[in-house]
Amino acid sequence: MQSATQAEIKNRIASFVAELDLMVRKGTLEALHGILGNGAGVPARRGRPAGGGRGPGRPKGSGRRSSANVDEAAAKILSHVQANDGQGISAIADATGVDLKTAKKAAIRMLASGQLKKSGQKRGTVYHVGSGRPARAAKAGKRGKRGRKAKRGKKAA
Repeated sequence: MQSATQAEIKNRIASFVAELDLMVRKGTLEALHGILGNGAGVPARRGRPAGGGRGPGRPKGSGRRSSANVDEAAAKILSHVQANDGQGISAIADATGVDLKTAKKAAIRMLASGQLKKSGQKRGTVYHVGSGRPARAAKAGKRGKRGRKAKRGKKAA
């Protein structure tokens, strides 16, 4: 047997659910009117915007680094390396305030022009002030793999 309080609680819950249902339906209808009222007739398709512009979440701008930005970064990097020899590219980028990708691109250009030189490999690479002469391409060995194997074979015999 239900008490009067329990019956009142059930009635209030039922009226709240009914009111909530009406609010949800009204919101859905307003959203549909907003979509269909724009003259589109159908919801906008996913993917690229209708105007062919950049998609959502894409930054404004061309997305490329201009050579002026890279040259400016190169000047900052060179002055920093002159003052602080033997640092990695991420430390240099942090200290100069240059974007890491731009710093890497500038470092590659400066290595090729001889303004910088590097030592170490992979994550252990550090940069030093260069001689100013363009870097030479690494010489290929006179013998390939076959030449080395053939030489080893002669030593064993």
